[in-house]
Parts: sequence; C-alpha cells; structure tokens
Amino acid sequence: MGQQTTSEQRWQFYERHLRGETYRQIAAQTGVSQECVRYWCRRQRDGGSCANRRCRVAATPLKHFACEVRYAILRLRLEHPRWGPQRIRTHLGKRPSLGGLALPSPASIGRYLHQWPRFRRRRRERPKTERPRRATAVHQRWQIDFKKGIPLQDGSLVNLHTVRDPVGEACLGAFVFAAGTVGHAPQNVTLAEVRLVLRSCFARWGTLPDEVQTDGETVLTGRADDAFPSAFTLWLKALGVEHIIIRPGRPTDNAEVERCHRTVMDYAITGNEDAVPAQLNRILAQAVHELATELGSRAEGCQGKPPLTAHPELLQPRHPFCAEHELALCDLRRVDAYLATFTWMRRVGKDGRITLGGQHQYYIVAKEQAASSVRVTFDPADRHFVFSDPDEPQKEIGRQPARNLELGDLTGLAEWPTGLGPQQLPLPFPSCQEVGC
Repeated sequence: MGQQTTSEQRWQFYERHLRGETYRQIAAQTGVSQECVRYWCRRQRDGGSCANRRCRVAATPLKHFACEVRYAILRLRLEHPRWGPQRIRTHLGKRPSLGGLALPSPASIGRYLHQWPRFRRRRRERPKTERPRRATAVHQRWQIDFKKGIPLQDGSLVNLHTVRDPVGEACLGAFVFAAGTVGHAPQNVTLAEVRLVLRSCFARWGTLPDEVQTDGETVLTGRADDAFPSAFTLWLKALGVEHIIIRPGRPTDNAEVERCHRTVMDYAITGNEDAVPAQLNRILAQAVHELATELGSRAEGCQGKPPLTAHPELLQPRHPFCAEHELALCDLRRVDAYLATFTWMRRVGKDGRITLGGQHQYYIVAKEQAASSVRVTFDPADRHFVFSDPDEPQKEIGRQPARNLELGDLTGLAEWPTGLGPQQLPLPFPSCQEVGC
C-alpha cells in the first residue's frame, strides 16, 4: 500500500486540475494513482474538504458504569458459568457493595461479556457431510419431499407429497393427505403415508429406482442422536433400493423436487382449494399425467418438449415392479446384511434394559450390567442382537431375538396380497398388465 497523501497534497491536486491538468498527468508527476487524484478532486469540487474522514471509535461497553459493577459482573460469571445476563443483573441488585450505584441492563451486560470469547455461546457445529453425487440415468434416483400445511377452503390442512426423477425431469407422483385444521400446526408426515406414495409411484411407472433421496425428516431417518436405521430405510433396503439423505440444512441438494412442489401447486392445487383430499388426489393424478405427456417442460434437458418425449426411457423399467408382487421382491437377507455392518453403544438402565431401534424398543441385557455400557451388534445367522463388553468384544454378555424386523413390520402389509385393495392402499394403482410385467 502506498504512502497516504496529506491534506496539502490533495489541495494541490485540485488546484492543478482547475488550471487544466488532467488526472493522469497529475498522478504521473506526483507518484500516486489516478483514482486517488480523481477522488480528492471531485470531493473538493462537490464542496467536501481535503481532510480525512473521522472514524467513529467504538464505545467501550459499560465504560460509564463504576468499575465495581464491571468487576462484580465478571466475578458472577466466572463463579456461575451457566448464568445469563438476566440472572447476573438480578444478583447485582442483591449485592450490598453496589448499593446506590447505577446498574446496567441485561442487554448491556451481554454486550460487555461478549468481549471475551470464553463467555460467548458456542455455535453447534454441523457434521461435515458431502453433497450426494449427481444421478446420471433415468430411474437411478428419485427425490421425494413434502410441503406441509396447505390450507383448503373448508378450514382443513393437507400435506403434499411430491416425487420427481431429476434426470428424467418428470414429476412421477403427487398426493395429498389430511393434516389437521387451520389455526393448528399441521400434522407430521407418517411412515404409512410415505410408503403408500412411493409404492404408488413404483406401480404407476412399473419400476423400482436404484435410490430414493430424502431430507432428514425423523420419520425417514430416525432420531438424529441414534445411528439405528429407520424403518423406512430398512423397507427400501429390503426392496434393494438405497436410501440417500441430503446434507442437513441444505434443501438445495433436493432442488429438483423442491421446484416441483411449486409446479404442482400452481398447476393443480391453486384454484382447487374447494376440493376435499380425495378429489384433490384425482386432480393431481391427472395433472401428473399431463405434465409428463402433454405439456412442454422448461427443464434444461427437455428443450420445451414434454418429459416423456424428451426422455422416452422413463417408460423403460430399470427394476420391474408389480404392486401384487412386493412381498416377493422384498428380501430380508439384504436387511440382515445391512444391519450386520453396524455397531451400537448403549448404556444399560437400572432395570437391566436398553433401547434399540426406537424409543419403546426395549431389550433385556442383565441387571448386573446396570449403569454400564454394552456393545451391540446384529447376528444375521439367527437374527439376534448380540450384547458384549466394549473392552472385550469377544466376551458375549447375552443375545436377544430382533423384533419388528419381519416383512410385515417393514412393508406394513400384514398378509401376502393378491391385489392391493382400497383397505390397504386407497390410492389407485395400475395392474401388472397395464405396466407390462
């Protein structure tokens, strides 16, 4: 950085410029930049001075309060690290040594303590995860997402479920489910609803994708503090479908289906708010058909053509699927092999039990292990959870048969279906003849 010019030099710049010299000539002769000469000349031309602007010096927090007050604040915070400004302010007023002295507000105390990093609230660091790799083929990956709390004219709320193929650039399905009433928080999405939506899309397009990508909704991924796979993940695993989860707080990873929400809303739901959910689902089914086969798309790969015209491979099943054959396609060996790759650490309760796979999924270890930690693994040979000593993994403490991991538990289908009737799956499905399987 060059040496700063003085007020006298700046005045001379302006005087020389008034005599006819150009900015470039003045800069070349004085050894400063042309921009510097132009700035000071124009500033004086517009009535400004050639002196430096005064910089506002930040005020020292609590500088107008007695030093005894500042000392007491620091003393209280050091003695009670979890106290906030409000509590510190209350106890300042109880100190006889500060009687008659002005006391700062809680906000001023907070600003005062914020000077020191040790008193600042630590930000919770998000786990570092990579963006999911981009799909390269049609039906390789489907994205599913929800738009909650859409109000209808009758005062009810619905949740919109949308499925999209980012490579095929088509909306594969859109459905709504009742979600409560206006004035209350919308009801959460349920596992049964998500399975029903994906199962309907599997049947409509006659194929399973390689992957299904979702956000971190608890119903889809389980509890954030528990590494046990969710029932949704295990259902997909049984079908041979990989569950991809986007990065926390990064909805742009699901950009295609997020944009699809707006397309579906504008095309099918807006203007039809007087319909009930059953009517809306019929309107949405027709809208999905028209968006895929008749209406030109603005998506980059479609070039103004309907998605099915631009991507005819959408009609070519990647992994053929018929709704009636879902249980035959599910393979628990995939689930067992997947669970066998995990190791969980659990703390045994005073009653000798641990939770695994859900808040109310209890397994008995041993009462003598109360308050100790155990290592948990899954044995696919007999489908048991094995408990062992964390320091000696080969030392088995006990084992319990796994629960809620049968086909009926993962699929929600209690019997081997000969057809998916309205009692199990109320949304319409094409038959095997219609999808050609």
